[in-house]
Amino acid sequence: MVNRENLGFIALLLVATFCMGSSFPTGKFLISTESLPPFFLGGVRFVVAGMIVLAICRYKYGLAGVIPTFRDSMFFGFLNVTIVGILQTAAAMGFLNLALMRIDSALASVLFFTNPLWVLILAHFTKMEKMTMKRLIGLLLGIFGVILCLKLGKGGSYLGMMFALLGALSWALCTISVRSFCRIDSTPFSLAGWQMLMGGFILSVISLSSSESYDWAQLSGLGWFNLIWLIIPASIGSFSLWFMALQKGGVSQTSSFLFLVPMFATVFAIIFLGEALTLKFFLGCLFIFLAIYLVNQSSKSRQKERENKTSSLIGEMIKD
Repeated sequence: MVNRENLGFIALLLVATFCMGSSFPTGKFLISTESLPPFFLGGVRFVVAGMIVLAICRYKYGLAGVIPTFRDSMFFGFLNVTIVGILQTAAAMGFLNLALMRIDSALASVLFFTNPLWVLILAHFTKMEKMTMKRLIGLLLGIFGVILCLKLGKGGSYLGMMFALLGALSWALCTISVRSFCRIDSTPFSLAGWQMLMGGFILSVISLSSSESYDWAQLSGLGWFNLIWLIIPASIGSFSLWFMALQKGGVSQTSSFLFLVPMFATVFAIIFLGEALTLKFFLGCLFIFLAIYLVNQSSKSRQKERENKTSSLIGEMIKD
């Protein structure tokens, strides 16, 4: 029977990945239809989102809930949020934007959301979590499910593919970092706010150095709606909930839910862009759910093993 804590964890990730999935059609609309430059859009999106989250933290938790500290050190607190901002926002999203300039969005999504596989590999070699056959099979099934969900075109450059994979690797490094050493003493919302602000600032610098600009008077009413959606649910909602979930679950278990993002992105495309609903999409969804189940079952088995070992040790200590 699923307990309330597990249901809460799953609900967090479902809402987070739903919000992440919505960023693909909204971002595509703003870049393709409204002609916003990609790094300019990324900078505006994450700087505004980061400032809103930090303002909410200031109102709710006071100044202590905003200033990042790690083990009572403000220096290490700011260092950690800067590292997370570079890896999660600037590098991952920056590489994704570079990929989207060279390959189609479906192929970029497949390569970008190989992220859980890289998380599992990194977690295994850093001895955070053990790679089991069940987990590996689950992750490979998840990647296959993502491929089925998306319509892959044949066009694209090897450089674009490399950028998408670098984006996936950057996100994986961020996930490992947050679970190991890049932590702060305040709430996950503060971490989300600072990493978006830092990453958005870096993307803004890249945009300025690339001479990107945009006349806001040209943005249509629908464009403003998509921009607000991209900032609030797709950035503030998704990243805040993602960091909350990451603190609750293991890296492999949490990252396995990222396979849902392309699926949700496709659902948005079907609803708002009029794309056809196919049998291949349903099969892809089935593989994705099977992958998440296998990875999570593996995590639960290992947790039970640890609990049994702990109980045995306690029993031996009582006997002695």
